[in-house]
Amino acid sequence: MTRFFAAAIGALMFVVSNVTLADDKASFQVYSERLDESVTIRVALPESYLHSTDFAYPVLLVMDGSTQFEHIAGNVNFLSTFAEIPEMIVVGVSANNRLKNFTHTEVEQFAGRSGGAGRFTEFLLNELLPQLRDEYRVAPYTAVTGHSLSGLYTTYLALHHADEIQAVISVSPSLWWDDFAILSHVGQLQDERPASRWFASMASEPGEMAEGFARLTQQLDSLSASNTEWELQQFADETHDTTPLIGNVTGLRSIFNGFNAVPEVDVKSMQDLERYYQQYAVTSGYNLPMGHQQYNVYGLKAAYEGQLPWGIAILQAGTEQFPESEILWDSLATAYKMNDDLPAALEASGKAVEFAKTHHSKYLSEILLQNESLKRAER
Repeated sequence: MTRFFAAAIGALMFVVSNVTLADDKASFQVYSERLDESVTIRVALPESYLHSTDFAYPVLLVMDGSTQFEHIAGNVNFLSTFAEIPEMIVVGVSANNRLKNFTHTEVEQFAGRSGGAGRFTEFLLNELLPQLRDEYRVAPYTAVTGHSLSGLYTTYLALHHADEIQAVISVSPSLWWDDFAILSHVGQLQDERPASRWFASMASEPGEMAEGFARLTQQLDSLSASNTEWELQQFADETHDTTPLIGNVTGLRSIFNGFNAVPEVDVKSMQDLERYYQQYAVTSGYNLPMGHQQYNVYGLKAAYEGQLPWGIAILQAGTEQFPESEILWDSLATAYKMNDDLPAALEASGKAVEFAKTHHSKYLSEILLQNESLKRAER
C-alpha cells in the first residue's frame, strides 16, 4: 500500500462514506409553451455549490427524471469526489409522454402520439436551460443521459445537436423505432461539427434491440474521422431494467475520459495541473476550471506522496477558489500539521469548524476531532 493510501485514506474516508445527494436540492414544475404542459424538474446541486459565489458547474440532464435521477445524482457525487468526473448540477426531467417526446419521427400506428423529439428539444434548449442559467451558476457545458426510448432521444441529440449538447449517454437505446430510422443519420457525424463525446451501451436484450445496436456498431466502425468521440459497450450480464446503473456509471467515466489528472499515485504540482487541463480543454472541446474535489484529492495525494509543498500550494489555491469549503480548510490543516506548522494548522482548522457549522455540514464531527487534536498538540 502506498504512503498516500495508507496515510490519507483516513482523511478522505469521511468524504466518501457520507456521499449522498446534495442537501440543496429542489423539485418544481416548469410550464412549457412549446409543449403546452408542465414538466416536473428535479435539481441536485454539488456539495461545493455554497462554498463559492462565482464557480459555475456543468449540467447533466437526466431524461428519465422520475426513475433514474436518484442513482445518477448519487453516482455523480461519488465519482466527482475522486475527481473522476467534474462536479455537476444534475437535473432530472420527467417527461409526461415518453412516446411522443422521445421519438423523432411520427409513425402511422401512433399518429398524433409520436414524433415530438424536435419540439421537446426546443423545450430543453430554449426554455429549460435558459431558466437553469438564470437560477443557478451554470457553465457552458451540457451533458444528457437517457435509457430505452429516452436513449433513442439522446442518440438523436448526439447526432443533431452537438452545438448545444457536448456529451451524450445512451443506455440501451430503442434504435429499432420506425424501422431503425435514426441509423440513417449516423453519417452526419462526419460533418463539420463541434467537439463532442457520445457513449452508447446495450444489455442482454434480444431481437430488434440487439439488431439496432449491431447496426449502429457497424456504421460507426465504417465512418471516417469525426469531431465526435464515441465509445460503445455491451453489458451481457445486465437486463434492460438493470443496465441503467452500470450504463450511466460507465458512460460518465467515458464522456469524461482523461478528466482525472492524477488517477494513480503519481502527483502533479499546481503548475503541472494547470498545464494538464489546458491540454484537456483542447482534446475534449471544453474548458472548465478545477473544481472543489480536484483541489482536495490532488492536494492530499501530493502531501502524502512526498511532495508536501505541492500539496499545500494546491490546497491553498483551492481555498482561494472555494473560500467557504470546510473540506478544503480541514485538508489544508492536515497538510500544515504534516509540515510541523501548528499555528497555520490551527488557523485553517478553525475556519473548517466555522464553515462546517455554518453549512450544517455532515463532516462536522470529523472536523471537530482534528480541531481538538490540534488544540491538544498546542498545549
